[in-house]
Amino acid sequence: MKNRIAFLGDSLTEGGSWDEFFPAYETANFGISGERSDEILFRLDEVLFWEPKKIFLMMGINDLGEGLGYEKVLKNHQKLFSIMKEHKDIELIVQSLLPINDTMLESANFNGTKIFELNYHLRDLCEKEKITFVDLYTAFSTYTNQLIHDYTNDGLHLNEAGYRIWQNCLQSQNLI
Repeated sequence: MKNRIAFLGDSLTEGGSWDEFFPAYETANFGISGERSDEILFRLDEVLFWEPKKIFLMMGINDLGEGLGYEKVLKNHQKLFSIMKEHKDIELIVQSLLPINDTMLESANFNGTKIFELNYHLRDLCEKEKITFVDLYTAFSTYTNQLIHDYTNDGLHLNEAGYRIWQNCLQSQNLI
């Protein structure tokens, strides 16, 4: 129970083999494909009931993909942060959104600029709230802010190489 780590998010989280990546810990994957930030927020009680010591959170890409503004995502992060203040024994770690590769992803709603803006404001919010923020974006992006082709098959979701980069980011920052 002391080494429980929860991963909370959407399909990007769901696709991770967290138990394989971090065998010294008891991990739970609370990623569900297609979920927006309000749906992830709604499921927080389920995660808290599992009693993890850490929660790694990534949410917001599906909100942006549906054409919603980053302000809504930030409000849902703020709501989640408020709930987590009642659970001081659980460390919350907020992960940035990953870039997309719009040369591979054919969707007008997924917008690299919106992702960049959300990450900028999310980092700022985490600093103000004294919550750990992990910049995964930089490790995954090209100099033109595209998701590196070798880490994805569709321009949005990660392949095995992409998940290894994610794993390395968390380990290199001594978060796991």
